[in-house]
Amino acid sequence: GGGGGSGGGGGVDGYNDDTDIAYEEYKQQMEGIAAEFLERTYDPIIMDRMNHKCISSNANYMTRRMSLQLLSTILLNRSNFNVMMKYISSSQNLVTILCLLRDPSPHITLDAFQVFKIFVANPGKPPEVVKILFDNKVKLIKYLSGLHKEREGSDEQYRDEKGLVIATLEGLELES
Repeated sequence: GGGGGSGGGGGVDGYNDDTDIAYEEYKQQMEGIAAEFLERTYDPIIMDRMNHKCISSNANYMTRRMSLQLLSTILLNRSNFNVMMKYISSSQNLVTILCLLRDPSPHITLDAFQVFKIFVANPGKPPEVVKILFDNKVKLIKYLSGLHKEREGSDEQYRDEKGLVIATLEGLELES
């Protein structure tokens, strides 16, 4: 008796493994193409369309919310590292995100926090970004301490990230 061939990698399991590998390779290739496209078209897509239209205070709620989520997804995807570095090196972009952190909608402020944390976590912040964060450090720490406090009990990742952002801001110094 015995029957079930474990080990050969053939049959259904072999097919699934090959499909998974092919899918991962395809996904990485597509992410690379998308990253290259975003780098090449950074100003018209990220600056003009995303910043000036989609997440501006003139845009409606759903446009701002979906655009912020898309921006956060783009910036946090490893294949978009160069786009992320360009975005978080801009003091103008930081000011845009700081304004969104003060939005009346809790959903927008949570999405804005997801982008804001990237600015703060950047070890190579340009001097103009450091200056804005430093000049607003006390207000930011006070504001962030109360931001989505109700989430901290149930969302460990949010609690940890917020704690890290606050600690980083507290340790921020201006280089002389």
